[in-house]
Amino acid sequence: MINRSTKLITAPLITLLFVFSLQFCSSQKENLDAANIAETFESGMTFLEKENYLKAEETFTFIIYNDPGGAFADDAQFQLAETYFARDDFLLAISEYDRLLRRMKNSSYVEDAFWRKTEAYCELSPDYRLERDMTDKALRYLYDFKEIHPDSKYIPDANERIIEMKEKLAKKELETAKLYTTLHEYESAVYYYDSVIDQYMDTKLYASARLGKAEAMVALEKWEEARELMNSIAIDGKGDLSPIEFARLKSLGNKVVEMMKTKTD
Repeated sequence: MINRSTKLITAPLITLLFVFSLQFCSSQKENLDAANIAETFESGMTFLEKENYLKAEETFTFIIYNDPGGAFADDAQFQLAETYFARDDFLLAISEYDRLLRRMKNSSYVEDAFWRKTEAYCELSPDYRLERDMTDKALRYLYDFKEIHPDSKYIPDANERIIEMKEKLAKKELETAKLYTTLHEYESAVYYYDSVIDQYMDTKLYASARLGKAEAMVALEKWEEARELMNSIAIDGKGDLSPIEFARLKSLGNKVVEMMKTKTD
C-alpha cells in the first residue's frame, strides 16, 4: 500500500513529467513549424514517388494540420489523397478527395480531385458477376463529372470509363439472359436481352444481345421478328460479333430463311 508521504512525492513528479512532456512536444512543433513548408512538401513528393507511402502520408498530413491556410495546404491535401490512391486504398482516397472538394472549393485541384474520386469509384467497381451498386455509383459520378466539367481534359477518359462500366452492367444482364436460354425459359431470356438492347446500345454487347434475342425468337417460332433482328445485326452490328457468334448468325439466318420459305409454300 502506498503511504501518504509517497503520494505527496509522486504527485509533483507526475505533474513535472507532464509539463516536461508538453514542453517537449511544443518544442518539437515549433521546430517543425519553423521548417520550410515548401521543402517539407517536396520531401513528401519524393516519398510518394519512391512509393514510401507511410512517410508521404505523414508528411502531407503534417502540412495539412500545421499550415491549414498556407500556400501548400491544398497541394498537401490532394497529394495525401493521391498517396492513398497509389496504394489502392480507394475508400480513403475518396474521403480525402472529398475533403478537398468540401473545404477548398477555390483550389486549382477541384477538377482533378473530382476526376480522381470518380476514378477511385471505377476502381472499386467489382467483377460483373458481383453486386452492381459500386458500378452504378461510378457511372453516376462519371456523368456528374461530364456535366460539371464539360470541357475537361479528362472527358475522353470519362467516356472510356463510361463504356467500361456500362459493358460490365450489360454483361451481367447478358449472362442472365443466356442462363434463361439454357433453361429454355425463352420469354425470360428475351426480357434480359431487351434490357441490354434498350439500355446499352453504345456497347459492343449490343450486337450479342440482338443475336441472343433472335435465337430466342426462333425458339419461340417468331420467325419475322428473328429475321428483322438478324437484318439489323448484318447492317450495323456484325463487326461487334466474335467469329463464333458470326457463325451462329449465318446458321440461324439459313434456318429462318428455310422456315419462312416452308411456311410460304
